[in-house]
Amino acid sequence: MTALNHLESLHFSSIRGLRRAGEIQIDDESWNDPTESFSDLQPLSEFGEEWADIHLDRDMLEECLRIPGLAVHWHTRDPLPGFFGEYRVPDPFEILTQGPDPAVETVSPGFKRDFVSQLRYIDSAYYSGSGAMTYLRLLPNSSPLEIWHYELAHIGGEPNPTGYVRLDLTYRQYVENLLITKGTRGWQYLFADISFQNPSVTGLGDHLKRMLEAFPSLFPEHDYAPLRDRLEARL
Repeated sequence: MTALNHLESLHFSSIRGLRRAGEIQIDDESWNDPTESFSDLQPLSEFGEEWADIHLDRDMLEECLRIPGLAVHWHTRDPLPGFFGEYRVPDPFEILTQGPDPAVETVSPGFKRDFVSQLRYIDSAYYSGSGAMTYLRLLPNSSPLEIWHYELAHIGGEPNPTGYVRLDLTYRQYVENLLITKGTRGWQYLFADISFQNPSVTGLGDHLKRMLEAFPSLFPEHDYAPLRDRLEARL
């Protein structure tokens, strides 16, 4: 078995922490042996012309999650208030071999279709079926690479298709925040330019309030104050 890198070891410990928390029930999880890293899979041009002028962030090349199909879905149990979380993070090979999102066929030709065609998913709500997805945008000669989140909601907007919002995160920061939030439903909006007063996402704001009430005592190794500040700024 290939040894885990530091980031993978943290994720292994994070899932183990979920298992140990008596107030949390894991419904599904997947963990496999590490495979190739982004740096092992250079040059990117071998994976298609859309990757030819893409420059991966330096910290993506230094370390990444190489676990194929890394995934977990969980929900809280009494006496905690009800909320849940999930994520499925593809390994580098899966990211590089993805085609455009099938949603591209539903978008009118022009900028919006070009935008959706540049997206490759790096996280999905694979278990709940909520439709939430997070993407890396293949924007040539851009650094750091943009991270976008999609929800079946009336948020975002022109010039992009409705439902897509850019996150103030890099790829590395995204997978690091999964360690803190455990993939709690809606956590991505803590890093987006949105308001939870928008009726489309008000329920997700309530979800995050519950997370920030429960997690500091469940997972005291993490500092939740910065996330609490971000939530308050969006209420």
